[in-house]
Amino acid sequence: MTQPVIWCIGGIDSSGGAGVTRDALTLADLHLHACVITTQITVQSNTRMLDSHIVSPSVINEQWLVLENELPPRAIKIGAIANDEQALVLCARIDSFNKPKPFIVWDPVLCSTSGGKLTQLSTPVVQLLLKVVDVVTPNIDELSALTGMPISDNQSKRDAIAALLALGANAVLAKGGHATWQSDAIDTFKTSTIEYEFSQPRAHQSAPSEVSRLRGTGCMQASALAAFIVKGYAIDDALTLANAYVMQVRTALRDHGLSNEATLDSARSDAYFAKPVGFPAQQSAFPQVFFAPNDPVKWQDNTGFAPLSETNLGIYPVVDHVDWIAKLLPTGVRIIQLRIKLSPEKKNLDQHMANISQQIKAAVALTKGTKCQLFINDFWQLAIKHGAYGVHLGQEDLATADLQAIKTAGLRLGVSTHGFAELQRVKMLKPSYIALGHIFPTATKDMPSQPQGITRLQQYLDLYDDIPTVAIGGINLSRVNAVANTGVNSIAVVTAITQADNPIASFHALAEEAGFVK
Repeated sequence: MTQPVIWCIGGIDSSGGAGVTRDALTLADLHLHACVITTQITVQSNTRMLDSHIVSPSVINEQWLVLENELPPRAIKIGAIANDEQALVLCARIDSFNKPKPFIVWDPVLCSTSGGKLTQLSTPVVQLLLKVVDVVTPNIDELSALTGMPISDNQSKRDAIAALLALGANAVLAKGGHATWQSDAIDTFKTSTIEYEFSQPRAHQSAPSEVSRLRGTGCMQASALAAFIVKGYAIDDALTLANAYVMQVRTALRDHGLSNEATLDSARSDAYFAKPVGFPAQQSAFPQVFFAPNDPVKWQDNTGFAPLSETNLGIYPVVDHVDWIAKLLPTGVRIIQLRIKLSPEKKNLDQHMANISQQIKAAVALTKGTKCQLFINDFWQLAIKHGAYGVHLGQEDLATADLQAIKTAGLRLGVSTHGFAELQRVKMLKPSYIALGHIFPTATKDMPSQPQGITRLQQYLDLYDDIPTVAIGGINLSRVNAVANTGVNSIAVVTAITQADNPIASFHALAEEAGFVK
């Protein structure tokens, strides 16, 4: 199989620790093909920058043209750009792409870790670059240099991000490794409409000093971001995975047994270099994710919600009327969700809400004394009022629901997720279960995300084995066995039951095909 191509534009680090060498190694580790356009050749070791030889704009242009004809990119990662002349060539070439143009991330490397200035760009040219790239990924020092603003606390960091957006940036990932006033390293991603935070323990808190000397982490993160975008992950998931990838590299070095006596001449000089680690597969490597600094999830306690009475739940019907619950209870169903949606065309809202309340009350009465765990979708106040077993909430509902009231009432909590970022957002809540979806295309509701598929479902399960899981979305009789083989605790279905000619027979057939019937 031909690997997707990503171009890496930047300097050659003669030590191999950073620059396009590090980009290429990162992409190879993630099974992508790297092509290189060199902007400068540095003469440096891991600790000293001795010299730099700048490549002429014409040579950069020639490198671009030969690659464009033979190996067009799915994404481009840009690192050190030596001067305005180089930048203008790159801007012109980027503008010449036919649409859709590749995803472009710019890591504005100003100085080498070993010392030495790498970039000299004027403000007008910076503005041009910002407008043609999709994401710019400065650390705190680079953010300060690009905006001309001193940064010493969270507010000045936020002001500088806003200033960079005002200069023309489409999106900013402000890395928090140099933000020493923060107890954790917090990367902030911001566009005109969205904002995410990715929080990790600092290297000195979780690893020996050698790990903190790891070079090329900015190159790794930006390259990994491009890689995960090319692999089809949404931007929030790609950012989460890129962050986890770098942390997994740090962990690999820590576990390698590096000592404080490591020198450039010793066998331990690998303290400066990354190890191949592949796709992020360590739960501990993933960051905490928040949707904006004021995300209410951030301020919740981590005591967790009441656990499920039973975790291996089998088929999980999601129904829109209490009559379905009465019909399905004789099957021995162990979990069911009442999902009644408010219809915008309803003229009498009070009457409609009264009907919903009555249905919830009736559903609680039907399931009382049975082994069926009843979850109410959205209407958490009514679920508390009528004593339901649990509440199921979507991501947007977490911002408005009184989670503490749900927890205090003893109700269980299930939460919908649609990728790694949302999983990391809700994980700290310790819900009673996490719903993973949508696995396949579904017509039951408009979905902002793409179908996850079996492979990604398996990736989620391999990472999150400490909270019961439910797969949902487009699962029918022909697909249910493959889903069950991932090891998911339960499989939610909607139309496979509610639109079946014989719903009861369909429930039993799904359970048998999934292997839930012993």
